[in-house]
Amino acid sequence: SIMIKDQLDPRNTRFMTSQPPLSEAVTRFKQAAEEILSTYEARKPQRSVQVTPAQIVDAIEQFLSITVRTDRMEGETGPLATDDVDQLADYGLSLLMDLSEWAKLLSCQNAYAELQKVSLAATDWIIRHQGQIRALEPVVNAFAEVANELREPGELERMAQFMGRVLKVTADFIQQDLEKTNPGRPWRILHLNRGIVATRSHNVTLMQQVFDDLVQAVPEDAPGFFREGMEQMEALNYPPEVREVMSRYYTAVTRPTMH
Repeated sequence: SIMIKDQLDPRNTRFMTSQPPLSEAVTRFKQAAEEILSTYEARKPQRSVQVTPAQIVDAIEQFLSITVRTDRMEGETGPLATDDVDQLADYGLSLLMDLSEWAKLLSCQNAYAELQKVSLAATDWIIRHQGQIRALEPVVNAFAEVANELREPGELERMAQFMGRVLKVTADFIQQDLEKTNPGRPWRILHLNRGIVATRSHNVTLMQQVFDDLVQAVPEDAPGFFREGMEQMEALNYPPEVREVMSRYYTAVTRPTMH
């Protein structure tokens, strides 16, 4: 899973919302798919691949048409009468991750970025229909890609809140966090990235909420997170109230307890 950069690329200043509405996501997907398919056709590999980008594109189109139809027929929120949301979610997000891998392989950067926004629109759909997220990695990668481009405090706040909603609907077996030896596990990365996004929003109330969640969910990572946070406070000249919160948590998690 991808980590968010602490220090941002100043070139990315365009205004962005974290997840496009479904109708816009469908359009974004079509553009991304065209770029990937034409690039693939131009450099078709000699050996045959088991699953071609075209097959993945077809499957994602089916998935997106189900989501759009569901919202139209059953309303935009609430549990679904017909389809199993969890199974659909798993299927759609995994396919989007597979196509993202092709985009990377074919150096289609623009298509890759668009697919991450589509993944977040799909994630939003899952949450709206009270589904569970069992394929967390594509969601975490999408958050990292999009969050690196956000600048406005309000956008960063909304992003941190969206990440929080994802944490709540992540499947129990992921939340139990049993594979602690794997530093790249999406559950860990999502908590750390949410901490970075909240810090960058400069909203101290949100920071405290997110930091409390982080300390509880990944306690062994908290000291390192706040230590790096303190270094960033210096390097990036954060406002005093933001420093104060970071410093308080740093002291709390690194101070040896009295026996």
